[in-house]
Amino acid sequence: MKIDLCRHLNTRITQEGFLVETPFCYYDHDHVIVYAKRNQDGTYLLTENGEAAERLSFDGVEVDSERITRWLHEMTVSLNVSWNHNDQSIEVLCSESDVSLAVFRIAEAAVQVQALTATRAQRSESSFKIEMLAILREVAIESGVGVAYNQKINDFAADAVFHASRPIAIVLASTKERLLEAELMWSTVQRRNDNVDVIAVIESPEKVGKLEADRAPFYTSKVLSFKGNAWRMQEAFLSSLRTVN
Repeated sequence: MKIDLCRHLNTRITQEGFLVETPFCYYDHDHVIVYAKRNQDGTYLLTENGEAAERLSFDGVEVDSERITRWLHEMTVSLNVSWNHNDQSIEVLCSESDVSLAVFRIAEAAVQVQALTATRAQRSESSFKIEMLAILREVAIESGVGVAYNQKINDFAADAVFHASRPIAIVLASTKERLLEAELMWSTVQRRNDNVDVIAVIESPEKVGKLEADRAPFYTSKVLSFKGNAWRMQEAFLSSLRTVN
């Protein structure tokens, strides 16, 4: 097989098929590796070899817990992947022509699985968060739209939710883990077809990682950067509320 991915990604032939180093990264900047095994009928079995679940375990998260199990089920439906309970790995069985897309589905799923650890992190107060919450209170007063703080959107924590005709969940992200949690919240909203927008406010691209900041607009409704733009925040939120109300 001439792997089309060879032209764009780092691939290597193995005894059973090949492996692909994808551009998706775990928290420690290790790239997600997808392994492909060629079957006798010409199909391919792709897997991330259980690394996402292993990283959850290292972070003290029980993979068999009710919350994780429920999310894994939703993920398999939305990303069209399978969960191998015995191996605790993400899998896709596909034809040769579908290998490229399957590689990226598995990589995205692996990153989102590890993002579940972000919900366990203790988030300390910072001047960024304090200033942003003050801005959000001003937005609520000026717009007349009700706002609630520390709200749950499915299984994920939003710093604030504006109760507009289409609610807007706000996630304040000063770390890449918190930004990934916003992306995971948005992905869950999309899967469930919920009537909610998810806006991530990052402290700065340097704080969350430039690659992560560049990727985030594809996995949230909108991304705003606080550093150097604090004076624009209030109008940006008012504009978003005018759009959905």
